[in-house]
Amino acid sequence: MSFYDDEYAEIYDLIYLDIKHDIPFYLEYAQMKGSPILEIACGTGRVLMPLAKAGYEVWGIDSSTAMLAKAKQNISSLPENVKRRIHLVQADMRDFHLEVKFSLVLIPFRSFLVLLTVDDQICTLRNIKEHLKDEGILVIDIFAPRYDILSQGIRQTTKKIVNPSNRHVLYRKENTTYDHANQLINTVYTFEEYDEKGNLIWSFQKSLVLRYIFRYEMEHLLKLSGFKLKAVYGTFDKKPYDYE
Repeated sequence: MSFYDDEYAEIYDLIYLDIKHDIPFYLEYAQMKGSPILEIACGTGRVLMPLAKAGYEVWGIDSSTAMLAKAKQNISSLPENVKRRIHLVQADMRDFHLEVKFSLVLIPFRSFLVLLTVDDQICTLRNIKEHLKDEGILVIDIFAPRYDILSQGIRQTTKKIVNPSNRHVLYRKENTTYDHANQLINTVYTFEEYDEKGNLIWSFQKSLVLRYIFRYEMEHLLKLSGFKLKAVYGTFDKKPYDYE
């Protein structure tokens, strides 16, 4: 089954409840370019909804039925005038087709890294180029492949999340290994939820593979796909990229 299926979609918003630091950055570009805006791999609507609330016409595509269902659930509580500005489409970023040209296309939160081959990366970028207006802008967020992390061989982390609605505790455990010959990150996630008394309620495991991309590799992919690079930033407040 897909990593982004029903189980994961149900807890996604809780896991990333505190991730909001990138929203002002995307709103700034929305203000600069205007509607319509396309978000690729929109998930449950974390970025898409603030853009619509700010008055922009937003399209969101995602390949996951479960994530889009959760997005529709989240959107259902918005005012009618905001809901009318949101258009959700189930589609693959490599070969989607919409009868719209966009002023701004966003691929937030490292979603581009789910593309594991050069062919898939270029297909996606060229497809986006076909959907951009002449003066349109594409914004992609990817992480810097840090040598100090990649050299660890195996990386294990645990994140504790308290559910504010019921005070249950969710643990997200990651066991990550690296395939450097193919620039792949293989992570096995274990999710566990405990009630207030410490009793285990449920648990499940999922595996996700991402392909890390270096700075100039990304620039070459963009150039091969017909883009011109405007800026590279290290942070969402536009500090210069310095690898750290």
